[in-house]
Amino acid sequence: MRLLLVEDDRVVRVTLRDALASAGFEVTEAADGVAARDAIERDLFDLVLTDVRLPGVSGLELFRAVRRRQPSAGVVLMTAWANTDDAVTVMREGARDYITKPFEMDELLLRLSRVRQDLEARRQLEAGQAASAGGLKHRLRGSADVTRQLIARVDAAAASDVNVLLLGETGSGKDLCARTIHERSRRAGRPFVAVNCAAIPEALLEAELFGHEKGAFTGADKRRPGKFEAADGGTLFLDEVGDLPLLQQAKVLRAIDTRTVEPLGSNRSVKADVRVIAATNADLDVAVREKRFRSDLFYRLNVMELRIPPLRERREDIPEMAAEFLANISVRQQRLAPTIDASAMALLTAHDYPGNVRELIHALEHAVALVQEGDVILPEHLPRQFAAAGASTGTEDATLASVVGEFERQYIRQVLNKVGGHKTQAAAVLGISRKALWQKLRDKGD
Repeated sequence: MRLLLVEDDRVVRVTLRDALASAGFEVTEAADGVAARDAIERDLFDLVLTDVRLPGVSGLELFRAVRRRQPSAGVVLMTAWANTDDAVTVMREGARDYITKPFEMDELLLRLSRVRQDLEARRQLEAGQAASAGGLKHRLRGSADVTRQLIARVDAAAASDVNVLLLGETGSGKDLCARTIHERSRRAGRPFVAVNCAAIPEALLEAELFGHEKGAFTGADKRRPGKFEAADGGTLFLDEVGDLPLLQQAKVLRAIDTRTVEPLGSNRSVKADVRVIAATNADLDVAVREKRFRSDLFYRLNVMELRIPPLRERREDIPEMAAEFLANISVRQQRLAPTIDASAMALLTAHDYPGNVRELIHALEHAVALVQEGDVILPEHLPRQFAAAGASTGTEDATLASVVGEFERQYIRQVLNKVGGHKTQAAAVLGISRKALWQKLRDKGD
């Protein structure tokens, strides 16, 4: 965790810094309240450990500034007066703990450890609630090699605070990856603001991104913050960034460089400390060469590049994804989830998905609308384009039985790989007996 240590006594500060660093905290020091206030304006922190009596800005004022600026950060105060009104007040206002000087280092580290555990538990709960509320959007998972590689890259991106460029076909899951990076990052307690650059008319784009003052143009009857300002401290997701007009590209570049924006009709700068995640299905290298996209903005956005593989390159994920999507669709519609017949699953797995994950979701919604509650999804319940999916198995005249057999063989192999070849565990996962599994392996020559 990133910890801001605020203590005006240099000897005490250095001693605390060394002990906290040894305990695994990433420590930033401030010698007074003014420096600490500047620090929370520049950077994000998970924990703030501050003395109450400070020159310039008191620990109480700093605590309230942290609550306003970084409400997800935990604050622990150090005071030389036990049971003071100050300590009681800040605990009522949301401070995590306070400790009376002088104290033993072990006692402080124990208290900070408890606060740290509490913060982590709260963030996990909030992430779970966000995933539940977001329905289909907030789960990045899968067993295909390309999916595991993507998840590792997403985790690496989340651990840093650099700008990220997501590349992939429409519907492949760029929005999901952006949200996952945000939710696993240290900015998770701050806003995630998404902008579809292709969906906003060019005449309105500047006001949408940077905001406007009252009277800035006809119809501007009140001040309105833009997306950059709304995402302050958090993540701004610029979807379809390749569609940004050149004029707005220059202004986005300036906002990224200066971490400020100037609303329309204003001569003042507004702070906008955002981490930018951009996404596109266009070839930005070509756009840069053709001077349709600024090279300097491209390099600012492309600090870390992630390619999202299309669904046809990760077919092994489809059974798991389909089961999860069906559960979500059924919860949303307040009905029992249907199961998927093996022949229908074979068609789902063999399809090429030009519409990627969105097409899979729409296919399942189509099927759910046609089956009775809790019933079985059959091939005839799928959209008509899935009837031709058998051709993608490699033969034009593939029978349904051969498609089902090929899917079953691949799925059994996938489950066996997951459980390290343990046949009893695999049979339990597949919902069949060990004898039945042995028979299927023998019949299929595995």
